[in-house]
Amino acid sequence: MVKERQRTTRKDKRGRILKKGEGQDKNGRYYYVYTDTSGKRKRIYDMDLASLRETERLIQKNLEDGIDMSASNRTLNEQFDLYLSTKDIRQSSLSHYLERWKIVKDDIGKKKVTDIKKADLQLFYRKLKKEGYADSTIRQIGNSMITPALEMAFENDVIRKNPAKGCMKEYNSKVKTKEALTVEEQKTFIDFIRNTEQYNRYLPMFMVLFSTACRRSEIVGLTWDDVDLKNKTISINHQLLYKNFGDGFKFHYAEPKTDAGMRVIPMTPNCYKALIRQRELQLMLGIPRDVETAGLCDFVFATLKGTPFTPSSVNNLLKAIIDKYN
Repeated sequence: MVKERQRTTRKDKRGRILKKGEGQDKNGRYYYVYTDTSGKRKRIYDMDLASLRETERLIQKNLEDGIDMSASNRTLNEQFDLYLSTKDIRQSSLSHYLERWKIVKDDIGKKKVTDIKKADLQLFYRKLKKEGYADSTIRQIGNSMITPALEMAFENDVIRKNPAKGCMKEYNSKVKTKEALTVEEQKTFIDFIRNTEQYNRYLPMFMVLFSTACRRSEIVGLTWDDVDLKNKTISINHQLLYKNFGDGFKFHYAEPKTDAGMRVIPMTPNCYKALIRQRELQLMLGIPRDVETAGLCDFVFATLKGTPFTPSSVNNLLKAIIDKYN
C-alpha cells in the first residue's frame, strides 16, 4: 500500500509556522499566494510576517465580498476615462467635461480609487473653494463627474462603497434659483435698446431671444434657412459653439444638447416683426450672406462682416447694455 502523503508543516527561518499559501524566499521576504476573483494566481511580498498577514486578511475579505482586486491600482483619472467611455456624450459636452477634469487630473485624480476616502474628497472640494472656484463648478465636478465615476467602480465591485456620496451637501444647498425677467422688466430693457443709438441695431436679436427663450449658442447659429416667415416658425436643429477642441478656439457646428432641443418654435407677433426688421437691417447695412462658418452661412444675426457672433460676445453685449442703463 502507498502511505497517505503527510503535509509538511512549513516554518520560517525563525521557526514560526507558516499558514497555507505563505512562504519565505531565500532573501528572507515573506510571500502569500492566492487566486483572485478572475481565477488568476497572485503573489504578494512583505519583509514582515505580521504585516503580510494584515494584507492577507484584507485580501480574504475582498475575495469574500467579491471585490475585483485586479483593478486595485486604478486611479481616479483612469476610472473617469473608463466612465466616459461607457457614455454616449455629445462632442460639445465631452469637451466641457475634459476641460473641467483638468482641475481634478493633477490632484486627487492621481489617487487610487481604492484609497479614496470621504474626507479626501471633502478636503479636495474645500481646497477648490479656497482657490476661488464657484460652487456651480464644484457641484459639476462632484455631482456630474467624480460621484458617477466612483459609483461605477462600486457597481463593478472595485470598491465596497462610494465615498463621494454625501460630500456635496455644503455646495448643493447654495444653488440659486434663476429668476426670469418680469414682463415689465423686459419692456424696460427693450425700450432702452430701442431708444439708445449705440445698441438699437441689436433690438431684433434680443426681441427674438425674449420671444423664443433660445440659448445663446442657438441664436448665434440661426440661419435664414431655419426661419419660415410664411408659416411663422423657427426650426432649432443645431447650435454654434466657439470652443477649443484641441485645434484652437473656433466655431463648431453641434446638435442641440438633448433630443428635446430639436424643436420648431411658432413665432409670436413681436418675434415675426423683429425678424422682418432684421432682414431689412442686413440689406441696409450690406451684410454679406455667403460667408461660411462651421459649414453654415447666411446667419440671421451676424457681424458687419457676415460672421456669427460668439456666445460670449452676446453676454458681453448684454453686460454693456446693463451698465449703460445703470
